[in-house]
Amino acid sequence: QNRRYDSDFLTIKDLIEKGAIGEVFYFESFVGGYSKPCSYWHSDTEVSGGAIFDWGSHFIDQIMSVISSPLKSVSGLNQKRVWDHVTNADHSQVTLTFNDGVQAVFTNSNLAAARKPKYFVLGTKGSIVGEWDHSSETVTDLPAIISLFKPDGTKQTVDKLKPTPFSFHQSLVNYLLNKTPMSVTAQQSRDVVAVMQAAEESALSLGALKEPVLLRK
Repeated sequence: QNRRYDSDFLTIKDLIEKGAIGEVFYFESFVGGYSKPCSYWHSDTEVSGGAIFDWGSHFIDQIMSVISSPLKSVSGLNQKRVWDHVTNADHSQVTLTFNDGVQAVFTNSNLAAARKPKYFVLGTKGSIVGEWDHSSETVTDLPAIISLFKPDGTKQTVDKLKPTPFSFHQSLVNYLLNKTPMSVTAQQSRDVVAVMQAAEESALSLGALKEPVLLRK
């Protein structure tokens, strides 16, 4: 949940809340590339819960924090095609459909020779794209480059917001010391886990729709 405070996501959320692209109806996030997965604990399905639980804990939390309408259904699909030294899926995709028709998709892939943008958001009055910053060999270490697209075809690179360092962790400290309500609640975290669990269950049935029970309405 600390990834809610990443500068690229905060910038996208700020643009959405200010109405820069109108009403959002599609939100897509992607992480990965084409590479051999590491052999650490989070690549072991029995320990980690599966690939969806890896980066999904961050990106699905972001989706749930920016789209407030009730969740209608979840579907998940896992692909195991190449990397046999680990038990996690090589490629995972989660689709969330909300009651108002808004759709969100999260993909985590180790089979993507061509990377998709980190973020791809469509609205009724424009689009937001977050492209990976390739100035680092490990692109996941750097915030995405955020561009705002208008219906007339114009493109504007957006300066990223500068979050307060360790905002999530400071919120946790304030709660432990002073009982100040946290910026990320246990109920929100619980709902993200419910969505990921539903997606993994869906993947076992080749993408069958699931309706997780959430605390949020």
